[in-house]
Amino acid sequence: MCGKLQAVFWTLSMMWAAAKTGVMADQCDWNGSGLTSNTERGVTPVYLRCREGSVSWLYPRGALRLLFRPPMPADAQDFKVCVRVIRRPDPPDLFHSIKLNDTVSPERFPARLFLEGPRSLVPLYAPDDGDPRELRCFRSRKGHAALYVEAEPDDGPRRRVATFRYEARPLISQHYDPATADCRPCSDEELELAFCTSDLVSRGLIISSEPREDLDSTQLTLRLTKLIRATGHDADPASTDADNDADTPHLDDGYFRYEVDNSRRRRRRRSLHAHVHVWSACGAGAGAGEFLLTARRRLGRYSLVCAPRLHRWQALVDRRNKDGMAHCLLQH
Repeated sequence: MCGKLQAVFWTLSMMWAAAKTGVMADQCDWNGSGLTSNTERGVTPVYLRCREGSVSWLYPRGALRLLFRPPMPADAQDFKVCVRVIRRPDPPDLFHSIKLNDTVSPERFPARLFLEGPRSLVPLYAPDDGDPRELRCFRSRKGHAALYVEAEPDDGPRRRVATFRYEARPLISQHYDPATADCRPCSDEELELAFCTSDLVSRGLIISSEPREDLDSTQLTLRLTKLIRATGHDADPASTDADNDADTPHLDDGYFRYEVDNSRRRRRRRSLHAHVHVWSACGAGAGAGEFLLTARRRLGRYSLVCAPRLHRWQALVDRRNKDGMAHCLLQH
């Protein structure tokens, strides 16, 4: 088996060297089509120089060689890359009906992934490898990481697309980084930073938890009682009706705010919900009481950063607003 992989490695390396006319990229995202390839054995080089982004390959033919060169701190040469293959569309970030989420059956991913090693290619993902996880992670070697995406043979004239998201992070971080935070509770300083910089900031209740083997995470379902800030463009398509109330999202160039009145005097017809993911090893679950919830978008899904109980957050806001040293305008 090792000899076969080594032979594949040298074959692909020679094809890549010959594919000087291939379409290249030097950005965060890459979109391309196999229909522009002159041969089914060609290798297209793609240069990805961001910490996160996406690759979308329509009608895949031949192979892609993805070279990761993300910006890293001066003292961090090597990095870790996580790739998530997309086998079905992601549900909206925020929604009113829980039933609409994750109801689409996953499709077969039309490509195989190989990590470029020092002497051979290492299999990373195959549609029939028996591993249900959509997520695959690997480390760089001497600040270098390359991934081969090999198209599967055509199985008919139907439309095929190989799409995945990637995220690169330093192996060791000397400073707080929400992307590398572990399962421990956030300190006051980390909590303030999470409030000021997260993609999702909300008060809410954790109403259920569900293990997600495909994402190696626990999926928390939140009922939001006050959504302070959210960034993104995904909204519940079922929410665009005649009732233009405070629970309905208002989009504005990818940034929007919700103000949800939690008082008993106002009768709310619908509740706003969100899914937030936590690393499966943390053992997170539903809990009683109201929380301040902060999350950032990672690989297409919200990932939890900090979730203190509301009374702790209220006390911190009062202290920081009183001394006037807050990093941004804090509220609860």
